[in-house]
Amino acid sequence: MKHYLLPALIFWMGCSTPGTQGPPGPQGDQGPPGPQGEQGIPGLQGEQGPQGEQGPPGVVDSLLIEKLEKALENVEKAEKTEVVTASVHFSFGIAPPIMGFAVMTNYGNIYHVKNKNPSMLGDNFKFLVRIADHDDFVSLSFLSDSEGQNHFYMAITESGYSFVSKDLNNWSPKGRIPLK
Repeated sequence: MKHYLLPALIFWMGCSTPGTQGPPGPQGDQGPPGPQGEQGIPGLQGEQGPQGEQGPPGVVDSLLIEKLEKALENVEKAEKTEVVTASVHFSFGIAPPIMGFAVMTNYGNIYHVKNKNPSMLGDNFKFLVRIADHDDFVSLSFLSDSEGQNHFYMAITESGYSFVSKDLNNWSPKGRIPLK
């Protein structure tokens, strides 16, 4: 056993003590890339860079410009166009009654056509009156009492103003509807 102990001790001492290192070997081949690392926290934003140079002016198709101009003209015309928004019948008096139809436009203009007699319609509408200086009239209503002698007409604007008349000629403000 002594014979084995001495060589084992020499072997152990030779491996446990650092020896002199030889010269480094040649560089080996690069190994495969490792897995993707986790995203780090974002850093601080840097200062804004200088403004770039202005590019060349763009070219717009003349047909597109023409279409746009026509569309704008149509919008302006639509805002200025007078249209009929309501119609009612009327009957004044008893023997013979004056009967016909009245129409109202969005500008509050009342046009009427009087029947030639109780069984024959009139021919042409004529301007009667403008109710008020609004351009958003939407409704014209007729109310008659049970005897048919007292008439009331009510005109209303889209913005909630109301006007009343007994004869379609003289209109007075009645109040404003509290719209939300």
